Amino acid sequence: MDIAYRKAYNSECPMLAEYIYYASDGVLDYLFKDTISGMTVTQLLIFGLEDEQRYNSFKGVIVAEYNDKIVGMIQAYSNMHHKIDDEMRSFIPEERLEQFEEFYNSRVDNSFLINAMYVDEKYRRKGIASRLISTVREEAKSCGFDKLSLFVLSDNISAQKLYQYNGFKSVKEITFNDSAKINHEGGFYLMLCDI
Repeated sequence: MDIAYRKAYNSECPMLAEYIYYASDGVLDYLFKDTISGMTVTQLLIFGLEDEQRYNSFKGVIVAEYNDKIVGMIQAYSNMHHKIDDEMRSFIPEERLEQFEEFYNSRVDNSFLINAMYVDEKYRRKGIASRLISTVREEAKSCGFDKLSLFVLSDNISAQKLYQYNGFKSVKEITFNDSAKINHEGGFYLMLCDI
């Protein structure tokens, strides 16, 4: 299978937003649903991805492409951006943010954060996710980072196995008291990998 790996284009933001939404598996619904009248969670993601000045724009996304179709993606950026900022406080209800306080306060210095990764179900178990991680690892190293970090739902065993296969170790368990509202049990694991 001849997969091309490349930086995402602005025109691909709707597809990227859809994949990031799928990757969140309910977490983004919990945070963003009904926060801005008339906008879906995916529309909010598109808005952010299209803004080239943002740390989490499409410019921080690598896609896997097969036969002119995006079959996977990974979004990563400096972990220094992993925090509750003034923009989030301006539209996300405080009670939702309180549930994520430990999540957003947990970060690893000088790490490149994998914020989201998704591979289309038809293309899984073909090495695409591992290649996406490897590509981000190379980018992070060239930018002077010495670690990769990510968060994974504690009940997502298959994702944890994939990350462990790629050198990640769980370094912290993060409790999430409202886990039933995102249809998951438990909270998150912060995972870390040396570059």
